[in-house]
Amino acid sequence: MLKNNHHDHKQRVEAMIKNINTISLEMKKMKELSHILLCDLNLHFGQPKKTRDPKEAETSHSFEETEIPDVALASISLSD
Repeated sequence: MLKNNHHDHKQRVEAMIKNINTISLEMKKMKELSHILLCDLNLHFGQPKKTRDPKEAETSHSFEETEIPDVALASISLSD
């Protein structure tokens, strides 16, 4: 009976280790994806729209007028 308990315990520990490794890999993927998304946001919103009148630049909302490029969406689907 002790061997059976030891064997069950060993299987549970191995299953936990496997689950921890799976969680770790998923977290790495999420970290990479969030980094890609942050880079996309920086590229999209980081460069102000150039205008002749500085007051026009303050009042214009360029982020509402532009579309998110398909490249950002492609990078999301490729990392899955």
